[in-house]
Amino acid sequence: MDKGDERKKQLLRIALDIFIEKGYYGTSTREIARRAGVSSGLLFHYFSNKDCIYLALVKAGAEEMKIDTETAMNAPREYLFQTIKNTFEQLESNPSFGKMFVFMDNVQHTAVNEKEIELLLESADICRQWSPVILEGQRRGEFREGNSHALCVAVFGAIQGIAQEKVRIPNTPLPQIDWLMDMIVSRSR
Repeated sequence: MDKGDERKKQLLRIALDIFIEKGYYGTSTREIARRAGVSSGLLFHYFSNKDCIYLALVKAGAEEMKIDTETAMNAPREYLFQTIKNTFEQLESNPSFGKMFVFMDNVQHTAVNEKEIELLLESADICRQWSPVILEGQRRGEFREGNSHALCVAVFGAIQGIAQEKVRIPNTPLPQIDWLMDMIVSRSR
């Protein structure tokens, strides 16, 4: 990775922290540049304005939330297990990963009139992506019976809360993956 790409990632990590702390409207490019230890001019070399920084973070968050639907449909239970395992590994090793959970939740509640952001959020909607996978898992007898949307909310709401707590208190221990799997896995298996 070249120096420019690394600088851009650094600026995004710092912006992520500030957007979480102060929200969209409380964040300024001046504050981002100050915390990054760069001039505003250098910041504007990478991002033309605050909206571009925010959009870049939303794009990164939406990309992280996408699932491989084909693989998930072929093995719903195993895919869910691996998703939780990978998420927990990232929460332990990469503080920005957990912060992205907090940020993306905040984006859902921030009235920024940006059609592209709305489309990104729609494409990354967890329950929209996972409900068909849960239905397939139910059809196979891997997942418990019940409303697929409600099961999705239970499991991924728990993951969201765990990520938020990990950001708030970094040494928070993570639960066992099986505890979350027990919320959705069929008891007859």
